Amino acid sequence: MDFSIRKILTGIIILFILIFVLNLFQNQVKNTFYIISHPVEKTLSMAADNTSVFFASLFGKKELKKENEELKIENEKLLSMISSLQSDERENQIAADILGFKNMKLVLSGVIGLDSQQDIISIDKGLTSGVLEGMAVINQQKVLFGKVIKVYNSFSKVMLISSKSSVIDVRVQQDDPRGTPTKPVINGLIKGSGGLGVYLDLVPTDQEIKEQDILITSALEELFPKDLLVGKVTKNYKNDQKPFQQARVEPFFNIKNTDNLLVITDYKKEK
Repeated sequence: MDFSIRKILTGIIILFILIFVLNLFQNQVKNTFYIISHPVEKTLSMAADNTSVFFASLFGKKELKKENEELKIENEKLLSMISSLQSDERENQIAADILGFKNMKLVLSGVIGLDSQQDIISIDKGLTSGVLEGMAVINQQKVLFGKVIKVYNSFSKVMLISSKSSVIDVRVQQDDPRGTPTKPVINGLIKGSGGLGVYLDLVPTDQEIKEQDILITSALEELFPKDLLVGKVTKNYKNDQKPFQQARVEPFFNIKNTDNLLVITDYKKEK
């Protein structure tokens, strides 16, 4: 046999042997490759899963943190509102106790503005605090300042008794310490003259009023409780030819040195 033919046959036989060997160990090779590659694949897969969980957790924590902060803010607002309401209620109750007004409710308010040309002040309480038009405004010494004429949600306008539009029924305080009248009751009207001033009008000429007489709200007044302090007489103007006399009056209110006032929100006239 020729040498080249034998060489070719030898090569063919070797090729068949290699193919047989590869087919015989194919499963083992695949298994070995899987054993080697699986930990790497598993590690990569776990890393990917952990990364996904990490970012999901991170974003979840951010959302949760945001929600917690919002809830905290809302809670603080609610607590502040509750505290404010409780504080206002305590202050109003204390004021009512101090004044001894058992048949009415009071709202403590702060003075936030003054229109001296119209004799009108602004206070920091309004509809949300139960303030309504027509309610009387006083201080802790029972001095009458005026009445509410305009109400908004959180503040109100108060017309002082010195306004030219203000007219109040008053009487001269003449009771002795035992509460027994010492002389006939003298009634009149306090009218505003503007510029924080007032005067007494419509007092019958046959009745005697004198300097330093104290003027208080009368039982004739439908709007205000009786016995609120108004002012004192400083000068009497009497003319026997006229049916009524007038007097200059120094009002007791002093708006320039007043920070807080009380609104009477539930006054019921005594019968």
